[in-house]
Amino acid sequence: MIGLYVHIPFCAARCRYCDFPTAPYEEAAARRYLRALEREAEAAADYVGPLRADTLYLGGGTPPVLRGEQLGQLLAEVPGRFEVSPEAEATCEANPESLTAEILEALAAAGFNRLSLGLQTFDDGLLRLLGRRHDASGAEEAYWQARAAGVENVSLDLMYGLPGQKQAAWDRDLARALALKPEHISLYALTLEPTVELYRRRAAYVFPADDEQAEMYYAAAEALAAAGYRQYELSNFARPGRECRHNLRYWQDGEYLGFGPGAASHWRGGRYRNPRELDEYVAAAATGRWPLVDAEPSDPYREIRTAAVLALRLTEGLDAAAFAERYGVNPLEYYREELAPLAAAGLVTVDGDRLRLSPKGRFLADEVFAALI
Repeated sequence: MIGLYVHIPFCAARCRYCDFPTAPYEEAAARRYLRALEREAEAAADYVGPLRADTLYLGGGTPPVLRGEQLGQLLAEVPGRFEVSPEAEATCEANPESLTAEILEALAAAGFNRLSLGLQTFDDGLLRLLGRRHDASGAEEAYWQARAAGVENVSLDLMYGLPGQKQAAWDRDLARALALKPEHISLYALTLEPTVELYRRRAAYVFPADDEQAEMYYAAAEALAAAGYRQYELSNFARPGRECRHNLRYWQDGEYLGFGPGAASHWRGGRYRNPRELDEYVAAAATGRWPLVDAEPSDPYREIRTAAVLALRLTEGLDAAAFAERYGVNPLEYYREELAPLAAAGLVTVDGDRLRLSPKGRFLADEVFAALI
């Protein structure tokens, strides 16, 4: 089994913190994108041969900015060239203002059974500052619209570490999200790349300090656990059985094919990434070859280290015996020198054959990963 990911590189407008490969929606650009996607899917299907997928993920960007018939064309070109299991988890990302009855109908007809809604916050002032196009009431309206359309598996995205955000405001965001009773909640710390607008304007704002953000993170984990959500990954919490199967494939070092600008693939040990910019992607797809660009052949050294870091993102951590069976090395021995100072700093724990991030290590995961990769 594999996973399929399709990147839709369009939004109604770019948020002030976003560094993803996206552009404003234009009809002509959408036509060029869909034609390139058709060529890439055809080349990939010829390259990898018959495959069966049990997860499908439409990300972006904002997939619902495409019209219903465009979305139908996309789904015919990519999933249509592979065998998608009837029991597949099929997720579509959406912003609240992008959901319409037409889009929800098109997604339902295509078999989508999971929706990931980018709410970010219920603070209208912060939503405006971030460049979001919805308000808090619109977010709740979109949620209930999806429920009314029959979507039974909904994930909500929330952000902390926002300009001027205090613990009390973050607690209110969590409480309001929990009141909706979604199946899944993802929590993300605001991260600003130098290319984004909010980074260039950062001097105008006061951001929560690292210790304040840590408190937000730990308080959220406690509140979600008390509400019946299990933390299964650094940023992700779910009701039992509602973990995102597609993202679990990434963290468990499974195989997946990615389509569209900036999309990544992992296939038979090789890793591939598409051009980020739409024009470069269209030109690469026109060659009729797959992979399109940035092909890294199978590399055992890279695979061991990548797999270890990915596994440590999961709350269950890394099973040394299972890892050794799959990759041929015992990670506790392989990383002996690196693990000693990390354990002394309280960032990782070893319980028998199980290596995990500690609660402290979860918030400081990037430091652990830098030492291991």
